[in-house]
Amino acid sequence: MFEILRFYIVYLALLSGITGLISLHKLPGKRGKFLVVLIWFSALTEIVGYHFTEWTGVLNYYVFNFYMFVTFCSYILLIRSLLIKINYKGTAALCLVLFVFSFILNILYCKEDINHSFIYSFAIGVLIVMILSCLYLIEIFNSDKILNFKKSVFFWYILGILVFHVPVLPFMLAIKWFLIKQDESVFSLVLFILNFLMHGCFIIGFLWSEKKYNY
Repeated sequence: MFEILRFYIVYLALLSGITGLISLHKLPGKRGKFLVVLIWFSALTEIVGYHFTEWTGVLNYYVFNFYMFVTFCSYILLIRSLLIKINYKGTAALCLVLFVFSFILNILYCKEDINHSFIYSFAIGVLIVMILSCLYLIEIFNSDKILNFKKSVFFWYILGILVFHVPVLPFMLAIKWFLIKQDESVFSLVLFILNFLMHGCFIIGFLWSEKKYNY
């Protein structure tokens, strides 16, 4: 019943991507513009992923594993650039190495057939993003930025990726470990709702943020 919802996710990405383009005047630095690039990369991945099997005759795990690798590396680098304390930045750098290492191990583990979902690399990526996001929020709440944190596009972007990834991780692991039955209808509904919330945060960030807080 809800299977088709999964294929509407691309429209959510396009909507937030277009909003980002309209709001480029509020994004003076490279970091802000990088957010828009990531969103459009997400939209492109959804389109390619949808047609990949049709074009190649193989499952589209290659596409989404590559997407996962690029996006988590990007998330880590983005949050690292937002952190102020040197030790926090060092932690982020170590986390990046850990994630890349886990991804390589995942490839080696599945070397006979790597066209599978790299769920454990995904789990490590989510945990890393959660930890680094907490460090980012701690810095905000312990500084003058607390007064205007809602006016920063970066706050809303990080909130968006947390809103999506934190709930989806246990859901994906439950399917992986057969704790719940994989139902394509439920899977599509969950992905659509979480993407709706995530892109909603992105759009709010683009519309609500102010230029002077987006450097």
